[in-house]
Amino acid sequence: MAVGRLDFNTSGLLLLSTSGDLANRLMHPRYQLVREYAVRILGDLPDDARRRLLDGIELDDGPAKFASFQEAGGEGANRWYRVSLFEGRNREVRRMFEAVGVVVSRLMRVRFGPFVLPPSLKRGQVYELPEAEVKKLLADFGMATAESGRPPRRPRPA
Repeated sequence: MAVGRLDFNTSGLLLLSTSGDLANRLMHPRYQLVREYAVRILGDLPDDARRRLLDGIELDDGPAKFASFQEAGGEGANRWYRVSLFEGRNREVRRMFEAVGVVVSRLMRVRFGPFVLPPSLKRGQVYELPEAEVKKLLADFGMATAESGRPPRRPRPA
């Protein structure tokens, strides 16, 4: 099962899980997992447009704003930025830039919650988490203990 999705023109980190419960926890807005993207735009980004993206803008499906926004280099007509947000609405990053009059020429998800796209991983390659990392992840989400693989016991009311 895919955890989130990437649109046709977006590359980068895509998580797959055999656990529907884990996929739901990773995607659900309640858990506030950061999604970070490398964004290449055509041309310059005016200061007022950058401010609007950080302060928040209104999209057709509600308000949106980046949690962080950093310059990441580039020259000539291409500029790179690193942006992060805590939700993953359809084409949200692209729509935010479009709302301030900027064209995104490349978009790549580089982080989803605790998962970071390894720089050495090439397009189309797969990295499978070792069992110990899976158990730790489940424990971190309160889904199982790292030692037993069973859900943690809840304290009984007094």
